[in-house]
Amino acid sequence: MHAEQLIALEGALAELGTLYTVARTFTALQERAEATLLPRIVALGSKLRSLVRAGHLSEDALGSAAQEIVAVASEWRSELEQVHSSAVYQQALRAFAEDCQRELAQLIPRIFAGVRLISSAPALYFPISPSSGRCQPGSSPFLSPSKCADKIAAALSEGLGPEEGGTEWWERELPFIGCADTAATLETPIALRLAEADVRVSAFASSDDAGYRIYTARLRVPMSIVLAAEATDEWWQAYEESYRAFRDALRRELQSRGYEVTG
Repeated sequence: MHAEQLIALEGALAELGTLYTVARTFTALQERAEATLLPRIVALGSKLRSLVRAGHLSEDALGSAAQEIVAVASEWRSELEQVHSSAVYQQALRAFAEDCQRELAQLIPRIFAGVRLISSAPALYFPISPSSGRCQPGSSPFLSPSKCADKIAAALSEGLGPEEGGTEWWERELPFIGCADTAATLETPIALRLAEADVRVSAFASSDDAGYRIYTARLRVPMSIVLAAEATDEWWQAYEESYRAFRDALRRELQSRGYEVTG
């Protein structure tokens, strides 16, 4: 029973770590998460390890540790809910739903820590993955040039959207589309380019990553297609067919459909 309880406690402590990671992303909670929550998590983890080493895993000791972890988790879920129900967050939700980029430009930095508005956005590059989603032996990990062209055409006609989030509100609400100021920093050799003159959305930089963020449910703007000369992805290096052959076939397929391709 002690082993099962200990596994449950470790899981609860890991969940507490997740709450810390989430809390520190919000401007209103970042400082307290670093100064208060993180030390408590470290202390709780140290306490559990000490109990295990000393062999003092009694029912009372486990119960006391469980109560403390539950109490801390409850406290910080309450803190997160206060952010969720705050006027500035709810205003941002409305602005996102209405795609009011001017309002989002003012609100997003007030909500998310380390996120700042780019006053003059450069050309932006959005990744298009050629992955087929299959990793089975004997099957290609990449789309065919024709299927990849279909994917690019759909993105150009239907627009780009954020990746689907999880079940928690902070995973689902206010999602962003990731992009970069150069195609070379993307993890895929295929990109859509939004020229500086056509940037009509608010672009943000984050201290947590090197890329840029666009907060919108659907980005529908004219973009050009960029194919890298070479692919540095390990998947391409391990695959029997060369990226160059794929690139040239994809270029021909796109050009046959009337698309201009650069790179």
